Amino acid sequence: MNNLVVSDQYIAACVKSLNEYELGDAVAIRPRSIFTLGDTVEEPSKGSIVGEGILSFSGGLSGVNRSDAQNAFLFASLVANKAFPEESQGKEWYAEFRDVMRKAGWTHIKSYYNDLHISGTSVRMDKLVLEILGSVVAGIALPGPTTALMLKVAGEAIAALQKRDTELTVYERNLLAQGVGGIAAGACTEHNGVTIMALGAVRFLRTNTSTKVLFVDVDTRDVKLYRGETFFEKNDLVAAATREVIASKLIAHAGKIADYDI
Repeated sequence: MNNLVVSDQYIAACVKSLNEYELGDAVAIRPRSIFTLGDTVEEPSKGSIVGEGILSFSGGLSGVNRSDAQNAFLFASLVANKAFPEESQGKEWYAEFRDVMRKAGWTHIKSYYNDLHISGTSVRMDKLVLEILGSVVAGIALPGPTTALMLKVAGEAIAALQKRDTELTVYERNLLAQGVGGIAAGACTEHNGVTIMALGAVRFLRTNTSTKVLFVDVDTRDVKLYRGETFFEKNDLVAAATREVIASKLIAHAGKIADYDI
């Protein structure tokens, strides 16, 4: 869809829908620089906490592409959280998330959702979500070097997070705010001039009071899990048309984003 002409009516409908979405309670916090759009090229590898997601970015992505990915992901997550907050609504949550991403300019080319059953009584969430991301990347027709790069930066982004107390604290706070939540690992890069994002996700209900989810063994008897897999392509025209409304609605939620070097 990135290289197709989209109608003015389609873009207008996307903007109208995004304006009407509710994001839940806002946090009074000073806007971060993440919402500043620019043309600077990022260093080879960046990681970012974005709400319930850990996004990684390979070299060559502009500041616009990176901020578009972060803002669309956070916006779509908040809309889905508000619309479908219950653990039993996981399938609806994921469908809403993907639909909002589409309206923000990220078309899902391939997508999968299902319940997730784990053998045994414990699982490492960080390892699990990377395995799901690996399944997403393996299922798309990309050259071997691109596939390897996406998995490499995603793995390094999560590994680096373990050593960064401030960013990890932001992530755990985002994740555990309401008890129902999810972990997502995404890798963004550019292929043949198109910005792409592969995303693996786990959604769950916590029934204990632990403040840690990543890098610890989680008792699978305390959570109900599902897996989501999606591959997105960015539609530059739709993303540009919806950029301002998304950024303006996210200002009060900027504290849910934290960048870091891999």
